[in-house]
Amino acid sequence: MAKKATRKTINTETTKTSSERIALGELLSEKAPSVEFQFWIIGNTPLIVHAWSEKAKLEMLRKQTGATRVAKERRDPEEDFRNSLYEMTPGVYGFPITAVKKAILACAHKDRGVPRSDVMSALWLDAEMIRTRPALAGAICDMPLVRIYGSKPEMREDMVRIGTGLRKTANLAYRGQFTTWAIRVTGSVNPDVVAPHALAFLTRQAGTAIGIGDWRNEKAGWFGSFRIANPQEQKAWEAFAAGKGPLPVSEKALTSKAA
Repeated sequence: MAKKATRKTINTETTKTSSERIALGELLSEKAPSVEFQFWIIGNTPLIVHAWSEKAKLEMLRKQTGATRVAKERRDPEEDFRNSLYEMTPGVYGFPITAVKKAILACAHKDRGVPRSDVMSALWLDAEMIRTRPALAGAICDMPLVRIYGSKPEMREDMVRIGTGLRKTANLAYRGQFTTWAIRVTGSVNPDVVAPHALAFLTRQAGTAIGIGDWRNEKAGWFGSFRIANPQEQKAWEAFAAGKGPLPVSEKALTSKAA
């Protein structure tokens, strides 16, 4: 017997396609919690700076690209000193703000109740983007810098060892040193993640245990140690930065001069 053909009826619903897009910004009726802050860090010990020079980056690029080796130029200590400085504008010098944040992060730990990952995501430090000269023509290299206030940079000489293992050789390094220095730090923090008093604690610890710059405490050195300025010190540095006051000198510096 022949099978009777059956017809299946498919009900189709007409769906409207909307061309409207959801504005996510309108869904966020409240801004993310954020507290802006400002404080000064003042050097307890001199700050040693060591920016990558254009010559050093060019030598590295030639080595990595297999370029023909050129004769090594005669060394100029004065040029090494100038190249070690992070110049923002003529006569105005800065320092990477990332170094300050790294010092703070180094003191954060979950055992202290302030996990490092929380500080990383909740803390923002302001900086000015300064364009430096790269090794490769056409490339750009912007550095987030904050201004160093204080005494003029001086050229210091240090005996260093370059290389690894048994191939280390003795050498002389010529870098810039700021004997009296301070940096104004501004930024914001999410208080729901990192409380302001916790940030103050971490910054204070960072100044002693870690430091910034070359030969700092973190690297078995003594330089680049800092503290958070008290209200009187902050007022003095604000006046100096505005050109309305003398260079502040700490009591520690006055004691050493008297001795």
